[in-house]
Amino acid sequence: MVDPTAVALDLLERRVPFCLATVVAAGVSSGAAVGEKLVVQHGGETSGQIGSSALATAIERLAHEQLAAGEIGMARLRADGAPLPERRSRRGAAPDPDEVEVALEPMVPPDRLVIFGAGHIGMPLARLASVLGYEVTVVDDRERFASRERFPDAAQVIAEPFDEAVRKTEITPWTYLVLVTRGHEHDESTLRHVVGSPAPYIGMIGSRRRVLVVFERLRAMGVPEDFIRRIYAPIGIDIGGRTPEEIALAILAEIVNVKRGGRAPSLRDLLPEPRLQRVRAAPGAMRSA
Repeated sequence: MVDPTAVALDLLERRVPFCLATVVAAGVSSGAAVGEKLVVQHGGETSGQIGSSALATAIERLAHEQLAAGEIGMARLRADGAPLPERRSRRGAAPDPDEVEVALEPMVPPDRLVIFGAGHIGMPLARLASVLGYEVTVVDDRERFASRERFPDAAQVIAEPFDEAVRKTEITPWTYLVLVTRGHEHDESTLRHVVGSPAPYIGMIGSRRRVLVVFERLRAMGVPEDFIRRIYAPIGIDIGGRTPEEIALAILAEIVNVKRGGRAPSLRDLLPEPRLQRVRAAPGAMRSA
């Protein structure tokens, strides 16, 4: 059997998300032993074994839940995988004979922000995102814009066509996507390639008219309506932002709001529905870079 510790080290090196389950207490008839480990990857692959197949299956399910939550957790189960109350009835008491207690430790890479568009909004957005701990990637098809001089804080700066760059981008539940390109044709080509992706946030800048045009064209291409409704457009929290820095702040506030389950209002929810009817662009609406 492959050593789960070696697997975990390899996954950490390759920045692959996983949850490490470790037995911290085990009853004498549980079939498990303290120190046994099970590595559960985001894609479903597992390494190691804890107790019976029923117990391992139950731990695998809990590991996926903790990985999605991104928080360390503890679980108590019977040898057959049935859940038990989180805490023992008596502090310091030994586990029951058929009881197993498992620590669940998610190992995830830093949240990643991919910015499509290296214009005047992309620059402060990259700087602020870096301060908040995001690993930033900037994409633009113009080499004079997608440069290390303009984006010294970015982990990666890519100068190539948007549709080519997005095809090469690995998108995970920890990848946030922001479109601040200079034209709706770039938005469309990028969005087509992220349909069905697990990205928790997809935001697109632009006036209500531009948003409407992009959505209508996506529908004409057969893009599912549920995907279109996932897009945050017009982008940002309603703080009345006008300068590039203020707009960047509004975008990052919206990303944090989505990530943390906040209740701040997004522009897309406050403005009249742009997806169903043609409307004039609102004065001061956020426009592209």
